[in-house]
Amino acid sequence: MEKIQTIFKIQSRLTIIAFISVLAAFAGCKSTETKSTEAPAAASSDIIPQDRLAKGADEISVMTFNVENMFDNVHDKGTEDYPYLPRAQKGTAEVAEYCKTVKSKFYRDECNFKDWNDDFVKFKLSQVGKTIKYLEHGNGPDIIFMAEVENINILNQLVDTQLQGLGYQTRVLIEGPDLRGIDPAILSKFPLKGKPILHIIPYHDDDAEQLKYAKRSRGVIEATVILPNKKELTVMAVHFPSQANPTAWRKQAVEFVKNKMVEYEKKGRAVIAGGDMNTTSTEEGRSGYFSKILSQAGPVSHLVGCDHCKGSHYYKGEWSYLDVIVYGNGISKAGLTLIPESIQTVITPDNSYHGSPLRFDDEKKEGVSDHFPLYSRLKISAGTKKK
Repeated sequence: MEKIQTIFKIQSRLTIIAFISVLAAFAGCKSTETKSTEAPAAASSDIIPQDRLAKGADEISVMTFNVENMFDNVHDKGTEDYPYLPRAQKGTAEVAEYCKTVKSKFYRDECNFKDWNDDFVKFKLSQVGKTIKYLEHGNGPDIIFMAEVENINILNQLVDTQLQGLGYQTRVLIEGPDLRGIDPAILSKFPLKGKPILHIIPYHDDDAEQLKYAKRSRGVIEATVILPNKKELTVMAVHFPSQANPTAWRKQAVEFVKNKMVEYEKKGRAVIAGGDMNTTSTEEGRSGYFSKILSQAGPVSHLVGCDHCKGSHYYKGEWSYLDVIVYGNGISKAGLTLIPESIQTVITPDNSYHGSPLRFDDEKKEGVSDHFPLYSRLKISAGTKKK
């Protein structure tokens, strides 16, 4: 009897051990499954194939790209660029006093403790450069409208370190009144003609205190380039007031650019404008800034193309085309014809997560911007020979 009981005990122990082993194996499998379901930076179905982002021999390419806080790490006098300084430079009374005024705890901590050192600056530039080189078989678009660039110094660093040898001979940034210190900018492989212009939008507001802030908003940068067919093209880079500001300001900015484009067209000039216009889908549906106002100046990128795009920006469950290109009605004067089916948001393995923009994170060493770039191509006719 004792022998039988002993055998029973042994069998029971073996059964328990086996059961525990099965549970452990199951737990291990479950853990592995959970890990494997974590999506990569972008689902393969979302990524835009590079051959769809490449021009033909008789085409030029134009892109708009909000690069999200592309700062160097040197303080520019008169700006509030304190979050984008190395931590070693944040111990001054000047920085401390400014950071105290930041209402959001997240941004206040960023202001006080973010270490925007040389390595982070280099990584930021490499991520932006990688996105630009994803297009045109590694050569980048011919014209790029940029938003959220701190100064000409960081723009030059981008070109000289990440886009070296790609032919970006025209680099335009004119310091405007934005207190954060960010400005629109233009990069182009085509030579510059004349002197670039900064247009300050003449905002008006019944509230005098509000008007002070409107007047600190970013201007419109204008430059004229010479195309390969020897024709002139005027390009205008914009970055309109954010959604934190009154919608009336964006309407004024939209009308200013529309009027300027129409004025130039009447003078026989070809114009393309692009940038971050900060108009959400909800605001567009309510106000029609793109469909009713800007479209008077020419075709608006997402209204005539981008058939399979969701938008360039995603926030609180809503896709919007904040990033827009307007192709002036008179571009044929420069021998240009828009190819609507070429208009496309640029989604790469590095700039997206689950099909949405993956904003830059210096700590995690990932992402590029909270906006997708928007890309397009235009046919260009050969230049007319002089008699």
